[in-house]
Amino acid sequence: MYLIGKKSEDLATEYLKRKGYKIHFRNYRLGRLEIDIVCEYEDQIIVVEVKSLRSLDFKKPYEAVSIAKQRRIVKVADYLLNHYFPGRECRFDVVSIFIAKEQTKTEHITNAFLPEMNIS
Repeated sequence: MYLIGKKSEDLATEYLKRKGYKIHFRNYRLGRLEIDIVCEYEDQIIVVEVKSLRSLDFKKPYEAVSIAKQRRIVKVADYLLNHYFPGRECRFDVVSIFIAKEQTKTEHITNAFLPEMNIS
């Protein structure tokens, strides 16, 4: 599974570069948590989760980004933004990669989710 994930992240990175995105980080870690890709496009910081599957029979790759996963991504993004990109706008995208034999299909979902707001 690791090789599929790495290949998917490589494909997603190249896809984003072709679209004009500037890649800042790959596999950015905060403790045990990780963000797959951090990039920039049109003066906005983009946090990208890459999801891949070998079959679309049960669900699409982006459907695997659960609320719990979103919370973990937002936690890392909050740290990263405060330390490297203070005051910058950020959005959360998902790049879905379907890999089967020699065929791949890429789907880029911009603004795939919004961080939860804790209003007390």
